[in-house]
Amino acid sequence: MSGYGGGPPSGWDDPYGGSQGWDQGGAYGQGYGYQPGYGQPGYGYGPPGVPYQPANNGSTIAALVCNAVAILVCCNIVAIPGVITAAIALGRTQTDPPSARKLTIWSWSLFGASVAIGVIVLIVYIVIGVTASDPDYGSSSGI
Repeated sequence: MSGYGGGPPSGWDDPYGGSQGWDQGGAYGQGYGYQPGYGQPGYGYGPPGVPYQPANNGSTIAALVCNAVAILVCCNIVAIPGVITAAIALGRTQTDPPSARKLTIWSWSLFGASVAIGVIVLIVYIVIGVTASDPDYGSSSGI
């Protein structure tokens, strides 16, 4: 008997009565769990379930990287707690996903606050720089 769908060799009888070794004639009755009208006979457990998908930590890693860049580029003190919360969230992603999600949100919030503070400081710096170096064009001194 060939295991690749071909016929048995010439002169060979199947001792089990089927042409491929399967119970095609129904000599053993219906399979376990057979119910008329429900799928294929002989399969009692149904299709497999949806596999478990581990929690995703892409947002947490992005928050960690963005806060670290904010610390290095802007010397921003608010980004330091953002790095800490993102690192804790990364550790809790597999064990406690709801807590990790909340910590990731806090980390992104701290990153947003650090960017807002950086923009405000930049605007104040520009305003002070412009007003301090502005020559007095209205006076007639020096001519």
